[in-house]
Amino acid sequence: MAETSTAGVPPPPPGAIPPGSEGSRSSFDLLSFISTFGVFITLVGCVVLFSVLDNDFAEIDNLRTQLGLAAPLLMLSLGLTVVLAMEDFDLSIAGTLSAGGALIVVLIVNHDWPWGLAVLAGMVLGLVIGAVNGLLVSYMEMPSFITTLATFLILLGVEYAISDGRNITGAADMPDLYRDLGVGKPEPWTEFTSPVWIAAGLAIILWVMMSRTELGRYMYAIGGNPEAARLSGINVKALRALGFVIVGFVAVIAAVLQTARTASSIPGVGISLLLSAYAAAFLGAAASGRGQFNIPGTVLGVIFLQTVQSGLTILGYDRDVLNISRGSILVLAMFLTRLGAQRR
Repeated sequence: MAETSTAGVPPPPPGAIPPGSEGSRSSFDLLSFISTFGVFITLVGCVVLFSVLDNDFAEIDNLRTQLGLAAPLLMLSLGLTVVLAMEDFDLSIAGTLSAGGALIVVLIVNHDWPWGLAVLAGMVLGLVIGAVNGLLVSYMEMPSFITTLATFLILLGVEYAISDGRNITGAADMPDLYRDLGVGKPEPWTEFTSPVWIAAGLAIILWVMMSRTELGRYMYAIGGNPEAARLSGINVKALRALGFVIVGFVAVIAAVLQTARTASSIPGVGISLLLSAYAAAFLGAAASGRGQFNIPGTVLGVIFLQTVQSGLTILGYDRDVLNISRGSILVLAMFLTRLGAQRR
């Protein structure tokens, strides 16, 4: 049998895998697997653990209750996802929720405004706050972190001026239609309350915007490389400003759900949700496997956080443990996001 000629064929480079032997080396990457599925696996593990430790955790009524309680947090997290996708930060979202909620409750309870008009006034406030942040960050080129931190502090002062720094309770003065936005009767075919449906509707709208429209693709392009996006004809400044306007609007919707549920305005209520909102968004980025902020991932992050909080509360742990858990989860989210970026 004649030998096959190898003349003129260059030798393979050092370390090259011979043709046909690709399958002999395992292609499984443990770190990539952890960075992609770590959040989901941990969520499943928490559900199993809490269900074993307390049978009440797995009850369907508890599930419905927790989803309703998580609705304001989900809305804040969804709004943050939009600006984070463009590599911006918005710390003022907590102040917008607090000041917007205080304004709405004071107008309804102390000034007898129709609830619809009061909500409209709150929405206008949120849009103005978002527009100011967008103007300063996008057009004046001020850093988003410091700018929105300053706006947040200003809004805390505005909230205290509106409410005199005290709780405004108005269960007897709030119309039933307004209260139903926060604690409405469950729908007969699903038993989910109004906040769940409102938050789910917003999630779908923002998911379509970010994933299925040119607007969303442009926003991701800005987050990837703003200068390249500008050179390609994208109006970077206008879209970044729009992101802050969306955040301001969404924060007021969250304030409506929060104040309707509690029938009150509590000073600084937005501060308690700020860390969790960022943790949910970063968990969602970690779950994407690409470190990219996205709406479905943020929803998963909120479910994760609410699962941990609900489980620890049912087991009787105090607020100190809850706060330590939130901070630890945020560190975990940052670690997984960074790990995924390194693997890419």
